[in-house]
Amino acid sequence: MADSRISVNLPTGISEPAWKNPVNRHDFKNDPERDNHLFDSHKAYHAKDDVKALRNILHQLKELGGDYGFNPDYKTNPQGKMRCTLNSGRKRKTDKKAFSSRHNDRDFDSNPEHIARDKSDKNVIWSWCGTDISFDKGELKYYEETFCAQLEQTNQNYIKSRHKERVVTMDEWRKKTMHAPEEQILQIGRMEQYPEVEVSLSCFKEYLTWLNKWNDEHGKPFFILNWAMHQDEMGAPHFHLRRAWPCKDEETGLTTTDQTKALLKAGILPPDPEKKISKKNNPKMTFDKMCREKWIFIARSHSLEIEDTPKPREESGKTLEEFQKEKDLQRNRIYTLLSALTEKNIDVLEEISKWEELMPSIQNFKEWTKERCRAAQNTYRDEQLDPIVDLFVAAFANSNKAIKRWI
Repeated sequence: MADSRISVNLPTGISEPAWKNPVNRHDFKNDPERDNHLFDSHKAYHAKDDVKALRNILHQLKELGGDYGFNPDYKTNPQGKMRCTLNSGRKRKTDKKAFSSRHNDRDFDSNPEHIARDKSDKNVIWSWCGTDISFDKGELKYYEETFCAQLEQTNQNYIKSRHKERVVTMDEWRKKTMHAPEEQILQIGRMEQYPEVEVSLSCFKEYLTWLNKWNDEHGKPFFILNWAMHQDEMGAPHFHLRRAWPCKDEETGLTTTDQTKALLKAGILPPDPEKKISKKNNPKMTFDKMCREKWIFIARSHSLEIEDTPKPREESGKTLEEFQKEKDLQRNRIYTLLSALTEKNIDVLEEISKWEELMPSIQNFKEWTKERCRAAQNTYRDEQLDPIVDLFVAAFANSNKAIKRWI
């Protein structure tokens, strides 16, 4: 006997009614008894207030990118292309202290949660004086060899003017934000989508070759101290490049650090040469734009689909920690709401998850949810992950079905 659960081939353009149970093939529309079952199209399981709440939750999911494969910047990038990130600076936004190179070569003893120590051996590092010593010691070595005379003269001037309290060591001097190395961070893609590691590394090496050539052709305004490729952090593989900007003082003949003068000597002008150099109009802005365009060009030359439309203003200018914390709070708030609604439907969740028409979106949501739960730091323990994911997925399936009934 043929299996009654096998669906019949319908004419083109016609599909089975959404109220037919795909598991046991029960047709609730034509059921004369019209039992009070979840799959009865005339008796939706949710009350109208529940549906309103579910619509609100799904709207919030959409704001996180739910309609576009959970792409966080879908408003300006609906096709989900990868972005090229290139940012540079000297100090942290939190405490205004200069960036430390210890993070880049993992020269520390702590165990941050976003770093998988068992994968640190996959990182790639390079230093101007070799990797037998740490990045930090290598940077100090370069500063002592390059800026020693300038610092000695500065300290002598302080002593003569009876301000011995201003005298500093080279280690202290190089950690002042005005003298500290500049750190540039480069990345292609994000946590959910990024190129093969070999492709990213190839792009970076090509960028590095171009950068070194440009430096040689423009009087060597900067000196690359070290760089590192990280594969052991949460998210896409990325690169940290640190460099100093030595510049000879025309009055004293001594070499000090001056990024703006170094770029001007290299022929780089501010965006508006007619206006005074300022925080919003300086040669570094022109130089960074040139580097960013080159980084995007190299990525595209490797057949990568790159989006270059700027992100929304509200997503710009945030640190990685700020961005991750904000997204975690948003996701956890939505998960809490979904979980509360799920409790009201716990008896029917298993059946709902079997609906064939929802299976592709359910599976995609399950994978996305699992990654997000794992990504949310200090939110879920490992033994809690699977049951929580199942709860959210079931709520997602139930939400979609209920809303279809009320639209």
